[in-house]
Amino acid sequence: MNRALRAALVAGAAAAAGCLAWAAWPPTSQFAPILASMLVIGLSFMMAGIAAWQRWPSSRLGLLFTIVGYLYLMPYALVNLANPAAFTIGNLSEGIYGAALAQLGLTWPSGRLRSRFECGVVIAEYVSAAGFSLAGMMVWNPTFSGCPAGCPNLLLIHSSRPAWNGLNRASGLVGLVLTGVVLTLIIRHWRSARGWSRRAMVPLVWISCAVGAEQILTGGALNLPLSSLVSASLAPLVLLTGPTLFVVSTVRARTARGAVGAAVVDLEPGAPPARLRDALARALGDSTLQLAFRLPDGAGYLDTSGQVVDPARPAPGRAVTPVTEASGAVLVHDAGLGQEPQLVRLTAAAASMALEHARLQAEVQAQLEQVRASRARLVEAGDAERRRLERDLHDGAQQRLVTLSLALGMARDRAAKADPELGSLIESARKEAREALTELRELARGIHPAVLTETGLTGAIQALVERSPVATTITAVPDRRYPAAIESTAYFVVSEALVNVAKHARADGAQVMIRKFPGRLLVEVSDDGTGGARSEGGSGLRGLADRVASVGGVLRVDSPPGGGTRLEADIPCP
Repeated sequence: MNRALRAALVAGAAAAAGCLAWAAWPPTSQFAPILASMLVIGLSFMMAGIAAWQRWPSSRLGLLFTIVGYLYLMPYALVNLANPAAFTIGNLSEGIYGAALAQLGLTWPSGRLRSRFECGVVIAEYVSAAGFSLAGMMVWNPTFSGCPAGCPNLLLIHSSRPAWNGLNRASGLVGLVLTGVVLTLIIRHWRSARGWSRRAMVPLVWISCAVGAEQILTGGALNLPLSSLVSASLAPLVLLTGPTLFVVSTVRARTARGAVGAAVVDLEPGAPPARLRDALARALGDSTLQLAFRLPDGAGYLDTSGQVVDPARPAPGRAVTPVTEASGAVLVHDAGLGQEPQLVRLTAAAASMALEHARLQAEVQAQLEQVRASRARLVEAGDAERRRLERDLHDGAQQRLVTLSLALGMARDRAAKADPELGSLIESARKEAREALTELRELARGIHPAVLTETGLTGAIQALVERSPVATTITAVPDRRYPAAIESTAYFVVSEALVNVAKHARADGAQVMIRKFPGRLLVEVSDDGTGGARSEGGSGLRGLADRVASVGGVLRVDSPPGGGTRLEADIPCP
């Protein structure tokens, strides 16, 4: 709406309001309350029309609101100008606002009529209102309505009260039929609507029923005893529901904008597209909302439920809004949302942000999985190399040292008879060979314990406990085999923990417990020492944490000062 048109509308509203205010003065006048209520109703429609024009520039709703306000307010303003022509025109145009009100209801929320039949109904409303008003003016004598002789009717041809009453009854009957048709059409619109349009029409249905009931009660056809009471007291309140419809739609649109933002914020990071679609649909109140993505081969689109979507040819009553070109996603929504372009843009932006967040989350997760897989491969390769070194030492150097020790024993026995000093020297060499063999076996065990490969965790943990200088109790160890990476990780957790107990804890005793739970293996080593251990305090625990993490596990250390230490490894295990 340009400034000149807006200024003209405001000036017209101000002029009409001034006329009614002048007619209602002084406030003690018996007509003052009625004229004041008319002023409020008319100005409400006018202001709603100007606001609707600003909000929906391409829609006719603003124009219709404004027309209803002028057609309601101007007749009463003209009648009170004390001018014959104005008095006649005011009485002639009284009641035509009802036709504009019916058109407003039939065009909500798009601003356009939906069929030729509806066009015919609207034309019949205007023709009926104007025709009966013109015919009535030809036989209406202002004195019939209690107006003094100074009230001129320039269209009066023949004064006839019976003809005037008959025209009023006929007008009431036709109005009753047309009101029923309009109400039926509005209810059909509501029942056939989906998504946003259906939600937007809910207040219209209730308001239309109230307005229709008021028109039926106050029309001249039924001649009900309460007609005058309803017309005087309740009709103004009912008519105010028209501008209320605009207020409700505005509040709902703003509420939806806030709900869309809140829905995206409340989504957990990296939420799947189906959950994003559900969150947006709830926020908009559009259960038909679809979030569709372009197929990799570019052959079409699929929504989050797997249905094929053709953005180039949406179904009747549907509209398509691209999310972003980069994501290849589109929103397919109710066409009624086209009346709220800001809401549509906000929804598309929110969807774009959420999808981009999900994409980044997926990329980070993929990179994290690659790092985890790489770390697991490194650990597996290291374990394999440990086992190879242990086998090489066992089959090579250890066997040679055993053979050497035996040979030295035989040489000692022979040399002892001939040369006792040579026998002593050979015995010393044999002891050195046995010590070297012992150290080599310890080294091989540290590289990879053969007992772990041969007997599994049961024998390997028992061997660790037997070698520990601190009295250690095994409370539980499952008697079954697990994947090599799981077994070696659990073994080294216990081994490192017992070494730390012996070196740092100053404990009197320790306990080892390994338990199998669905999907995980829990390894726990505890002692009654001085505590104060920290996982970040030494390279041993840090390396152990890395090793546990390489198989997807978590290492936890609970070591309050003076309260002992409990080391727990939670390892995924099939």
